[in-house]
Amino acid sequence: MRPALPETRPAMTSSSQADTTMSARPAAAAPAGQDTPRLSTFRWTHGLLNRCVRASDVAMIVLATLLAAAFWPQPLGWEQRIVVMLVGIWTFVSVLSAIQAYRVENYVTFWRQFGHLVAGSIASAAAMLLVTRACLQDFELTARWALSWQALQFALLLGNRQAQHVIIRIVGWRQLLRRKTVVIGANAVGEAALRGLTGGNASDYEVVGLYRGTTDDGSVRELCGIPVSGGLEDLALYAQDNTIDLIVLAEGWGKAPEIFRLIEAVEWIAADVVIPFEEAGVRPSFARIAPVAGLSTLQVTYRPFKGSQGVMKAAEDYIVASVALLLLSPLLLLVALAIRLDSPGPALFRQPRTGLGQKSFSIYKFRTMTVDPADDGSVGTNSRHNPRITRIGGILRRLSIDEIPQLLNVLRGDMSIVGPRPYVANMLVGQERFSEMVRRYAVRHRIKPGLTGYAQANGMRSNALRSADNARKSIEMDLYYITHWSIWLDLRIMLRTIVVGLTGRNVF
Repeated sequence: MRPALPETRPAMTSSSQADTTMSARPAAAAPAGQDTPRLSTFRWTHGLLNRCVRASDVAMIVLATLLAAAFWPQPLGWEQRIVVMLVGIWTFVSVLSAIQAYRVENYVTFWRQFGHLVAGSIASAAAMLLVTRACLQDFELTARWALSWQALQFALLLGNRQAQHVIIRIVGWRQLLRRKTVVIGANAVGEAALRGLTGGNASDYEVVGLYRGTTDDGSVRELCGIPVSGGLEDLALYAQDNTIDLIVLAEGWGKAPEIFRLIEAVEWIAADVVIPFEEAGVRPSFARIAPVAGLSTLQVTYRPFKGSQGVMKAAEDYIVASVALLLLSPLLLLVALAIRLDSPGPALFRQPRTGLGQKSFSIYKFRTMTVDPADDGSVGTNSRHNPRITRIGGILRRLSIDEIPQLLNVLRGDMSIVGPRPYVANMLVGQERFSEMVRRYAVRHRIKPGLTGYAQANGMRSNALRSADNARKSIEMDLYYITHWSIWLDLRIMLRTIVVGLTGRNVF
């Protein structure tokens, strides 16, 4: 059996298509957990820091090109200078990447950085001189001008690296690169993992919890000086309010069924999940092997939106939501006025939903139905002819305008523009709860829910989810999105939502 996780959602919930008792109340009281700090999908990583350093190097080369044009007479036109600059950037970055200069440990030593910059600058200057010589016949003039340009460029790069040195020190002081690690296994394998994670060569890891698996001895109170914080239920409660970067499943490989149960129990947590090998030096070529504090581990789950992906996703959310709200604000005011004139009740209402890390939040929607205090929302709106749908509400549902206020949820950090739709926990498909009918339903909570999603853009909305088969397909689409995310996929989903999702036959 799958280890039980605590039910933290509100007992009375409402479906994504129903206006419930909460719709009649003022939007003041947040659901349980609303006032606690929100989980964040963004985490500093070594890769993100390295990309930032690389980007700042490129910025310094571009700045040197602009300043050189202001300080000295230019023998090249702007188009030629841009070509020469691009050649210099490509050469500089390629050389530093080849000698592995873009690594965090290199940024704290001045002479190591100095040597890397000299190597990259020499190669860059040589490439730029060759290209410039092909454009000009006066080689002496070209050499003097190009060398002056390169001297300015090197000075900017060196000054920039000194600023980066200070930033890296601050990052290290605040321990922003340390991975918050949880070990599941109060046993011999767990003890071996903890020795590695708390040893002298494990400065990149911070053990934030040790938990028992379902077969561990309950009498064990601590390992390696770290107290046992409880079982899987306690881990679930902790993960709802705290960031976890890495989960180590410390279970012997002879207990494969237990390992699979543990994987299922934690796969909803947005963290990397690894299983340590019990023998040192095991490195099968057919699997993803991840070194963790000197341990050889098999990585079975990946944290979504790590490093630069998280930055791109957050930028997409805030830019799209801000621009959309600015452009649509006149429409939203007119819709709110029309709702108030059409039927008694508020224009906006809130519903409790489950988001990132199975954490409850309040979702905003336009009211499209008359208020019914007896409706608990579990059945939802399974017909476009539901008598509770108001005249204005029918139009809003048909055009999906009732969902637009969720842009506020995006700006609040509860949701993304694109992600799995936040269904309510008590939503019924037939006579069975949606969240219990699909085995991997909880995996959707590894990322923020979305205003639209891959399933919705492919027609899996409202009426379509009354079918058990379609409900399962919608979850499969959500899981596909989580593992295949890209900016281009998000753009395709947004476009398809506008073209197909807003006017499909399952929209009402």
